[in-house]
Amino acid sequence: MYDFDKAIDRTGTTSIKWNFQYDFHGKADGLLPYWIADTDFPVANEIIDAFKKRCEHPVFGYADPLPRTFEAVQGWWERRHGWKPETEWMFMPCGVVTGIYFALEAFVPKGGKVLTFTPVYDPFFAAVKNSGHTLVACPMDHKDNYYTINFEKFEEELKNGVKAVIFCNPHNPVGRVWTAEELEKVADLCVKYDAYLLSDEVHCDYGLTRPYTPMGKFTQVHDKLIVYTSMAKSFNLAGLVSACIIVPNEEVRKKLRYEFDSRWMFSPTDFAFTAMDAAYNHADQWMDEVCEYIKGNVALVNQFCAEKMPKIGVTKHEGTFLMWLDMSCFGKTSTELTSILAEKYGIAVGDGSHYDPSTEGFIRFNIGCARSVLQKGLEAMERCYKDLVK
Repeated sequence: MYDFDKAIDRTGTTSIKWNFQYDFHGKADGLLPYWIADTDFPVANEIIDAFKKRCEHPVFGYADPLPRTFEAVQGWWERRHGWKPETEWMFMPCGVVTGIYFALEAFVPKGGKVLTFTPVYDPFFAAVKNSGHTLVACPMDHKDNYYTINFEKFEEELKNGVKAVIFCNPHNPVGRVWTAEELEKVADLCVKYDAYLLSDEVHCDYGLTRPYTPMGKFTQVHDKLIVYTSMAKSFNLAGLVSACIIVPNEEVRKKLRYEFDSRWMFSPTDFAFTAMDAAYNHADQWMDEVCEYIKGNVALVNQFCAEKMPKIGVTKHEGTFLMWLDMSCFGKTSTELTSILAEKYGIAVGDGSHYDPSTEGFIRFNIGCARSVLQKGLEAMERCYKDLVK
């Protein structure tokens, strides 16, 4: 059994989450952080033990994954998610967003249309715009604090010439875990209109109320499918800056690899591959237990808001360790609200307008922390609620 109730002090480390927050007063000391998407949970003992063993060897040069690392990833996906991607489909660069950027560079003509379902993880917008492409926002339907894809809008945009779709499965920030039926519709429409499907699945291991389904199960879209995965979110290892990109089609894979290699983008560090070996082979119990703990945190947020802040809209949560809250009852923009919560109430949360201009008044709330720390954040929010919501 792992102890996730222990609040771990990360100040004084290189943690962005704790040390480099919103700079309102020339410093960021003292804010409890519920913003950037890493957790405060201790890494699995099996991973730490693997690091210690690796440190017994005194050389740390350039690294490349060994066959066992690809096999570890393959085994995890087969064991946990019922999909067995071939090891030759994989390569392991630094970072998912970089991989999305290079895919757009490789496969979409400059100025070509790239669609994503909004609200969504905001680096998608940067990847599209900075690669010289045209962003097509396809707003999801939002009813009774629940999000769904509007497939009529989606197909209409595809008809109008969309060349690639950036998809988020499970979805950040709204916490949807897409059904197999929804995923198949997305895949089928991409095939019908000959669009590349770039599927960001870094939150795959946090399907909480519904099991996550890999997009890779839908073989009809394999010729234009790129799946992005990472141990960063699953095992709280974002600081190792690694990804595993899975590309079933050989020609697509070669072209994407060239985008990395031609820019001298080296592989992650040896410690990243050490962590992958340990995590994907030995951390099943840790993963099971952390998911159960996060379910408890979700329940706490739902109960606390229902009882003490009933005008806040809590989006129905199916997966990830991020919750999406409609705080429009405060009568503030998201930027105003995040500033007030930081300056007057001591908590840092995610500005919801970053994920789509239509979501003013929303915040993203990271619940990947000890329950006692989560309770403090909710109590600070309640104080703000009492002061501002009439």
